Amino acid sequence: MARDDDCLPLPEEAADDAALAVLAARGCTGSFAVLTARHHVAIVHYARRLLARRGGPRAGCDAEDVVQETFLRAWRELGRYDPRYTFSTWLFTIGRRACLNHLRGERRHADRLSRAARDRETDHAASVSGDETAGGAANSLWGLAARTLSERQFTALWLRYVEEMPAAGIARVLASTTVGARLTLMRARRRLETEMRSAAVGSADRTAAVTPVPIPLLRPLPPPAS
Repeated sequence: MARDDDCLPLPEEAADDAALAVLAARGCTGSFAVLTARHHVAIVHYARRLLARRGGPRAGCDAEDVVQETFLRAWRELGRYDPRYTFSTWLFTIGRRACLNHLRGERRHADRLSRAARDRETDHAASVSGDETAGGAANSLWGLAARTLSERQFTALWLRYVEEMPAAGIARVLASTTVGARLTLMRARRRLETEMRSAAVGSADRTAAVTPVPIPLLRPLPPPAS
């Protein structure tokens, strides 16, 4: 077991993720704290956007819970990390699974509530609208992506244009092949461009010419502010 007072032989800013992960797997909590500080914001932004797909006022709070679960699982499973691959890819794989597990649990909970509401013969469930997404996501390009793309397409697009992850890394997160990841990206871009055009047609100025918005414009977009 590594001692925390000597487990960081290099300055924190000089140690790469893989080296820190190896040290953390040996018990160095300081190394894991550095990894958490480096990647926490990225995982939070991803989880918030993905969970906001279902809407509701708790999306932001739920994302924080999922992020905590992500890093807890990462700490427990550090022995399974393969330093040949980037740490962020491994971490996003865990984060995506945590999000999907949470969404499945939310759907089961919603189904139970729906059945209970029907049994009581009330219209309470109808008063709850899922049209609004957390954090005003409906007014942004990434909000449009979250609403209209499948989870796999959204995740692939986010990892590519926000995290700048290569196709091989995206494939690992999606448990796919590199070719499959590229196809998912291609379909996601095409669908999002179609949705962007539809949104432009439905805008107030219906007489204006609709010009395609190049998808590379996604690249400079920063993640949502925390």
